[in-house]
Amino acid sequence: MSVRTAMAIMFVAALTTWSSAIHSAFAQAAPAKTSFEITGLKPIARQAPNYGIGSGDLGGDIPAANKPWVRIEVEFESKLEWADDVQLRYYVLMGKGKEAKLFVGEMTLVNVAKGSKHYAAMFLHPNTLDRFGRGSVEGIAVELRYGGQLMDTRSDPKTGKAWWNDFRPTQGFLLPPSRTPWAPVAHRRFEAEKVPTTP
Repeated sequence: MSVRTAMAIMFVAALTTWSSAIHSAFAQAAPAKTSFEITGLKPIARQAPNYGIGSGDLGGDIPAANKPWVRIEVEFESKLEWADDVQLRYYVLMGKGKEAKLFVGEMTLVNVAKGSKHYAAMFLHPNTLDRFGRGSVEGIAVELRYGGQLMDTRSDPKTGKAWWNDFRPTQGFLLPPSRTPWAPVAHRRFEAEKVPTTP
């Protein structure tokens, strides 16, 4: 065997070892799909809280002030010690047939500790309920992603398929707690939202 051939064999062996090590490192770093589990999903109709501020301070209440909002609340558990950038994507279908409208909203959570009973939610304004689908919520769904992977999905009703992919999504109508009347007390119930960064 020539020196050149021997060096070529050693180079290929080293390259193979290096490639295997890199692949193994990435495999270990990738989160397992069992790291998170969605354990609950439900819509809840709630009247906006009254913090005792007189309506005269703003010149009076609008008609929607006394109508219920809808909260789409998800419950999940985490098997990781701590997790940041836990992404939730919400889908809310309102109305039927030609009146059907799919609302989509996203949020990213930080400082999620290991354990169960983690809650997050997005809200529909009363005027959205009045305007679209005659106020009827026909279906809700949520997808949980972490580390670029889809960890879990839950929907109501459960149809065995991703029915939300059959509709054109509309963004900007689902609101995080920080943009609702529940903002001052959201920290008592919900996981912390990641603050968006501006360029």
